Amino acid sequence: MIFIDFAMTVKELFQSLDLKNIIEPIKKKYPNALLPISRYKEDYDIILNTVFSGEGGTITFHPDGNSDAYMCEGDRYFNIVGMEVVLPDNGAVTAAEAAAEILWCSAPFGRYGEIDWGDLFEEREADKYALQAKRLDIKIALPYCRDKKIRRELKQQMISTSEDLCLSAEANDWFVFGEGKLWGRRQNRSKCKRKYRMKKRRDELFRQSELHKELNLLEAKIGPVSERLKQLVLSSSSIETIYYESQTYGKSGRIDYIADLLLNPLYNSKKYLNPAKKQECICVLYATPEHPCTTAEQNRIIEIIGKYFDSTPWQLFTRQCNGLAREAELDITYITQ
Repeated sequence: MIFIDFAMTVKELFQSLDLKNIIEPIKKKYPNALLPISRYKEDYDIILNTVFSGEGGTITFHPDGNSDAYMCEGDRYFNIVGMEVVLPDNGAVTAAEAAAEILWCSAPFGRYGEIDWGDLFEEREADKYALQAKRLDIKIALPYCRDKKIRRELKQQMISTSEDLCLSAEANDWFVFGEGKLWGRRQNRSKCKRKYRMKKRRDELFRQSELHKELNLLEAKIGPVSERLKQLVLSSSSIETIYYESQTYGKSGRIDYIADLLLNPLYNSKKYLNPAKKQECICVLYATPEHPCTTAEQNRIIEIIGKYFDSTPWQLFTRQCNGLAREAELDITYITQ
């Protein structure tokens, strides 16, 4: 373990540690980490290669182990790298633990994929299902409303053919906060069954809304999808989309960087693969128009993906987008039945 009783910048702290030394405290403190560890590898490299050009500040770790590392949230790495890290003299927080907390706080909120969807991503079909679900929610709530004015408004919205749901502030407050108070009163068996069936139907409509959003997003990425793939998406039990973005800063090959993210066991990038279930994956490889993927790079990524997925069916598409400079991004959608 490394103990320090003096201050150093975030960048200096990270330069003193290997990523594997930082990952262990992350796994220990956050065993159910939301992100694949590969994402922290990307952010680790961003911190190592970003030049400080902000106002700085201080990140203090206290003797009880608490800190204000939450100040690292966001994509302001140009400022984060120059912030001063102060560790307690009593050794309650090691350098690795401090770096882990900083990386944990910055990574989930720091970056998003560089893909610009423009006008390709429309949610009309998804909105239609969500609107049906909301109107069914009103139907569930309606029998419990005693205010005539609010009841009349809810009734109008329930039967409306409008493409939007518009409630007054008063009606919306009753609708949002009424359940558990007015709706939660003890009911007879038949009313309980009716309410249960309607809620099941509402939940299914919300699920269909989310699945149609995923389908719209997939079409925005790869263009029109086949009927088979469409049905696969709409009948899925879960859909996860993860992107792997190279952060080479010209120091290594961008495809080799992605290969390390996918195949290095340290990064747990196979957490979304489920060989026990029927699963299919859609991969989209992005590069900029100024620096498109070469034939050699495309052949290399096919080889890498083949190793990564093993027996899981997959498809690969190549696309171009702005914002990646000389880097590349691999976007994987995991469709699980």
